Amino acid sequence: MDRYGYWNKILHVNLGDRSTWIEEPGDAFFRRYAGGRGLIAHYLLKYVPKGADPLGPDNILVIAPGVITGAPVPGAGRHSVGAKSPLTGGFGESESGGYWGAELKRAGWDAIVFHGVSPTPVYLWINDGAVEIRDASHLWGKITGEVEDAILAELGDPRIRVAQIGPAGENLVRFASIANDLNEVAGRTGMGAVMGSKRLKAIAVRGKIPVKIADQPSLLGVAKWVSGTMDEKHRAFHEFGTGAAMQGKSLEGGMPVLNYRLGAADTIAKVDAIAVRDQVRVRMGACYACSVRCKKVVHIEEKEEKARELSESLYKGRARVAVDPLGRYSVDPRYGGPEYESLASLGVNLGLDDLIAICKSNEMCNYLCMDTVSLGATLAWAMECFEKGILTLDDTDGVPLRFHDADGVVKLVEMIAYRRGIGDLLAEGSQRAAQRLGRGSEAFLTTVKGMEMAMHDPRHMPVMRASYLLAPTGGDHMRQTSNRNGLRNQIGLCHFLAYEDDQSLTILRAVTGWDITAEEMVTTAHRGLTLARLFNLREGFGRADDRLPARFSDPLPKHAGFTSEQQAKIVTDYYVEQGWDSVSGVPTVETIRALEIEEDAARAV
Repeated sequence: MDRYGYWNKILHVNLGDRSTWIEEPGDAFFRRYAGGRGLIAHYLLKYVPKGADPLGPDNILVIAPGVITGAPVPGAGRHSVGAKSPLTGGFGESESGGYWGAELKRAGWDAIVFHGVSPTPVYLWINDGAVEIRDASHLWGKITGEVEDAILAELGDPRIRVAQIGPAGENLVRFASIANDLNEVAGRTGMGAVMGSKRLKAIAVRGKIPVKIADQPSLLGVAKWVSGTMDEKHRAFHEFGTGAAMQGKSLEGGMPVLNYRLGAADTIAKVDAIAVRDQVRVRMGACYACSVRCKKVVHIEEKEEKARELSESLYKGRARVAVDPLGRYSVDPRYGGPEYESLASLGVNLGLDDLIAICKSNEMCNYLCMDTVSLGATLAWAMECFEKGILTLDDTDGVPLRFHDADGVVKLVEMIAYRRGIGDLLAEGSQRAAQRLGRGSEAFLTTVKGMEMAMHDPRHMPVMRASYLLAPTGGDHMRQTSNRNGLRNQIGLCHFLAYEDDQSLTILRAVTGWDITAEEMVTTAHRGLTLARLFNLREGFGRADDRLPARFSDPLPKHAGFTSEQQAKIVTDYYVEQGWDSVSGVPTVETIRALEIEEDAARAV
């Protein structure tokens, strides 16, 4: 039979003995798991023993596009990365955009599962159906731009796409990320540290086989709708990316400021997406097959003469390269630019109003490969500890950890990536650092299940509450606990595209040819969430972990605290909605049967 949207080919790579094999799990498998979270959770339950060390040989690393990844329609450039998280000890997963996931699909593969640990640094080279494990000793220690240049030169094809770790992943920073296309990042839960523990430096892919589509005219109709309704549906993203609403958020008293204490800052206009556009941005970039172009690209030089020369030679006068007025920093446009989470976590939550320094920290996070959210939140926690005298100069080897110190933050980014001095403690993430430090430092944490919460305050944004409380990865803001985003996670569809549910259904049917219903889409989302829940339960997480840190029970100047009673009701209601026991959150036998995951559930015991 003809297959559309997927190839029925999953690549397994054992890095220990350098063997590879192909799994062909069948059509029912892809309809059941679809990709993303569903596929990741299935393989974690199958291969990772209970209690396994996330940085040890028993963990696996799963790279899972979805069944629509690589289809020629806006938003279909997403892939997920999963493993047992070294940051939380539970279900770990992160998503990324760009071109890499589509390239993997165009090479004829639906997913990759990495097993074991390589004795020496390696990278994987996938050239359509040909797979080769190659030496990466010469790449180890290098930043991402240098590695991409070296791999493209070595393999002789400028159209190769590279996903890779930086020095942070090599040094097992627990919130290390995986970057693809240099400026697209699977940021959260420490997937870069898992890749580093396996001594896997990079995955280079070249694919030349278009993904087969069941109903091309219907898909073309959706793509035309996106471009035809740009002003109405996506203008803000196209114009600014994320972060244009920061001034409004601050006026409403909901902006994370000084470790989530204040809710507002009068300097916000200096560091929002409007300031980025007006001062440092040279263009907007796009992901695979997407007309929205919502990705900021910034370019900063230390000296005026150099900036003027580059403005003319690279941008032909269409964009002006910014100059650091203090002559400190240059920022390479290859590494993109800061989106909302980075502007907030590396900026206002640390009390910073220096846009140039924030752009530099963001660039460093992309070439060293660290999650800007966990990094910024860990620094905010440490700065509050320093402010309160809980962390002292004796603890930090004389390095002050002060809010409002932009140049200090730039230095700390590098110290953490290389685990130098106080950076070694902070590389553990704020929760582990607090457990090690003690002294009451736990009171200043902003973590859920061990992962730092993103930059949307649940006291100000009730819509984020269930996401923070119940996301299987911990403090995640992407609302993947909802049916809409839960489904998109698995099929590989971008959350930011303004598709209605019926349009998502049209895309899924047009790509796969499946006679899928709206009800089956909800079931798919529930299946992925239930599988992730089963993994977390097996690893010792339970209802006691479905709560926010103490800080969020405290009021903000303009918002009441989010009480434990309010939290408990949201948790119970969600358990009931998912078909889990209303007290414990354990999926019921009936739910497991209805979702057809009995075999997976048997492995969760």
